[in-house]
Amino acid sequence: MKKFFYLSCTPVKSVFEIFPKVYNEEDYSILCELSCEGISCTLKKLEDGKYCGVGVFHFDRKISNGGLHIALQILFNSHPLFSKNFPKSTIVYSHPESVLIPFSLYNSRTSADVLNLLHGDVESKSVVNTDIITEKSYYNCYRIREDVNKVLDQQFPGSNKWHQYSALLGKHSSTENKIYAIFYSHKIVVSVFLGGKCHLMNTFYFNTPEDVAYYLLAVKQQTGIDDLPIELSGFIEKNSYLFTEIHRYFKNISFAKLPPLCQYEENLAAYPQHYFSNLFALDTCE
Repeated sequence: MKKFFYLSCTPVKSVFEIFPKVYNEEDYSILCELSCEGISCTLKKLEDGKYCGVGVFHFDRKISNGGLHIALQILFNSHPLFSKNFPKSTIVYSHPESVLIPFSLYNSRTSADVLNLLHGDVESKSVVNTDIITEKSYYNCYRIREDVNKVLDQQFPGSNKWHQYSALLGKHSSTENKIYAIFYSHKIVVSVFLGGKCHLMNTFYFNTPEDVAYYLLAVKQQTGIDDLPIELSGFIEKNSYLFTEIHRYFKNISFAKLPPLCQYEENLAAYPQHYFSNLFALDTCE
């Protein structure tokens, strides 16, 4: 059942709320993935590492980047989940303003300049964070609005933080050639791995299924591999027009599975695995 929370004229929509009816907050950790579209959360038992809850909350699409911190405050002040004091919390940023820099080229004094060069410098005050991806010999430098960062620090003091791209780089270590596409309401996060190496990683915003097909075809063309398989995760239905449009151009399509080394409560297993597979894979259960 979808729910709405209002403060002034700005709604926050509850898309999924799959939580235990009763639980002791001190026994659980929370992970939140934040994007401009909304915030998704998982609850995991600290004792045995079993996942027992998922929440997906969408912001009104009319909210600009400058209103993101207000939308977060709406949700944090309205929903009982965020009144809990979990002993362990993790924030994962799913924002496109990121740049991967090889170890040999990294300079901490110029990382902000590189971000401004690639993503523009019209943004208001921002905080620049850096993830170290040791196994891939990359630094991932990314920026978050200062007002958003402040709201998150107040809500989740002492939380672990990293970027979605950093998690994706460490996730796909096999030599299989494949496109991975994570679907949100109005964007897809696409990564391409060839021979165990990351060939491309980017975020594309879309309005129509034709937009998605165009971006994925452009990505495939860059690889020069005609029969490149694609794995889909996130919010895409197998019987949707969006899937049909993708299937016109990609014949080798699969849907992501839940991370196999994790445990899940039965109420989570009742949903298609690809809905939440990427969200669970952001954690360190494996």
